[in-house]
Amino acid sequence: MAPLFARFATQYTNTASRFIAEDDYVVVECRGQVTTRSGQPYNNTYCYVCRMADGRLKELTEYLDTELVTKVLADAT
Repeated sequence: MAPLFARFATQYTNTASRFIAEDDYVVVECRGQVTTRSGQPYNNTYCYVCRMADGRLKELTEYLDTELVTKVLADAT
């Protein structure tokens, strides 16, 4: 994560707004906010699908706005 966080000028925050759990899966909806070193806001919405086993995270799938990543973070050095 260090190369990604090096592109940020402010402290990255991620706030969860919804959790849905069923069997071995937990789905988390959240929003991240930060300002890049180039001064652009990078505010993305995420959905994490987590597979749990024995009380531990075994698998994580992340869904997000990839076009926003390309647009904002491509030149955020």
